[in-house]
Amino acid sequence: VAAAAAAGDAAAIRLIREGGRRVGQVLAGVISFFNPGLVVIAGGVSRLGHTLLAEIRGVVYQRSAPLATGNLPIVLSELGDTAGVIGATRLISDHVFSAS
Repeated sequence: VAAAAAAGDAAAIRLIREGGRRVGQVLAGVISFFNPGLVVIAGGVSRLGHTLLAEIRGVVYQRSAPLATGNLPIVLSELGDTAGVIGATRLISDHVFSAS
């Protein structure tokens, strides 16, 4: 889908936008509940690029509480497909080396 969208395929672009809207709907609720300081879109889906990101941002900023999104960056990961593994490694190391 990403390759087709990059080549200008209208159907592929529509699919990415629809996916972004759906992800944004879910994230809007999560953001309103947890009030994070940053949202990073990672893994294989991050390769769909700024078309996906724009849709996610639009829905989140429209549907979430303004106090939760006032200074909330929503960005694409710079780690690509390795983001999940790196994040899991960080959680494990934090747990193993915690002071408790």
